Amino acid sequence: MMNMEYLHKPDYFFFAHKMVLFLEKYIKQHPMEQEATFHLQAIYDLFGQDRASSTINLEGILNIVDEYLIDTQHGIATLIHDYSIHLDNHILTLNFHPHAMQSVSHGASVFFPKVA
Repeated sequence: MMNMEYLHKPDYFFFAHKMVLFLEKYIKQHPMEQEATFHLQAIYDLFGQDRASSTINLEGILNIVDEYLIDTQHGIATLIHDYSIHLDNHILTLNFHPHAMQSVSHGASVFFPKVA
């Protein structure tokens, strides 16, 4: 008998990668917005309707996003300075690192982490 717990194992590293690409695009489109608020439905859609990844496992995915780094004029920085997840309101609020935002909006690329 197959254990349902292991029937579906999402790839959180893949979702973190998708999130970084999504945020890079967002920053390029909104270069003056250091704080961004997203409805969790947008994250749910980004993650291919994976409910667990867009809610209870979102913090773990954001921890992986913190491993993506950007070379700025002031040194290496993470893309996100801090975040808050409000499951009761279905909202994710991100505060971008200002130097990282500036670098991304000027065309710098994010360095992807080495995955073992």
